[in-house]
Amino acid sequence: MIVILLIFVVHFLADFVFQSSKMATGKSKSFKWLSIHVGVYGLVSLISAFIIGFNISDMRWALIWWGINVGLHFVVDFFTSKITSRFWEQKNMRLFFVMIGFDQLLHNLCLITTYFLMIGLAMVDR
Repeated sequence: MIVILLIFVVHFLADFVFQSSKMATGKSKSFKWLSIHVGVYGLVSLISAFIIGFNISDMRWALIWWGINVGLHFVVDFFTSKITSRFWEQKNMRLFFVMIGFDQLLHNLCLITTYFLMIGLAMVDR
């Protein structure tokens, strides 16, 4: 349970704290800014891979988990950033924040689903 909480904390840091305003506003319109955001996200979220690797005693599966989640983060943000940007421009703050919440729900589902998948694969691999 502690590992899952740590994954969520690192995700929050990687996705919000280390995301600049330029990344946040640019990622919906520019592949470059989306890539920069996901690159920063990937570097910060590497902390989670080490936490998982230590927890399951297999760094290989932890790094696979990390790579999958960086890729999934790119895909999720590619779509959700465009939708949130549209709501922001329409000044529809209710739907803007609903979409931000949905974006985070998708990210967290990806993180947890792949975490349990990697635990299972690491156990079968032993």
